[in-house]
Amino acid sequence: MNISEIVWKSVGRGAVHPSEVLNVLIELDNRKGQIGLWALENELRAKIPLLRPTAQPLAKAWLEATIQYRTTYYPEGRLSRMFNRFSLPERESFPIAS
Repeated sequence: MNISEIVWKSVGRGAVHPSEVLNVLIELDNRKGQIGLWALENELRAKIPLLRPTAQPLAKAWLEATIQYRTTYYPEGRLSRMFNRFSLPERESFPIAS
C-alpha cells in the first residue's frame, strides 16, 4: 500500500493514531524525501475542498502534520521558498531574504 492510500484510508475511517501519522511521514521522507512531503501537501490541499465536511478536519490535521514535519526537518532556504512559490500558485508572492 502506498503512502497516499494510507492517508486516505485513515481519512475515510475518520480516525488515526498520532504514532501512525508520524510513522507514515517518516516512511514518506525515507522513500521520497522533501519532494514526497511537498507532493503529499499539494495532494491534500487540492482534495480537502472536495471532501465531505465531516472528513475535512482529519484531512486538515494530516496537512498540518505534514507541514510541521517538513518544516522541522527541512528548514526553508532560498531554493525551498522558490520551489514553494512555483508549486503553490494560489499564494501571494512573498519576499525572499538575502
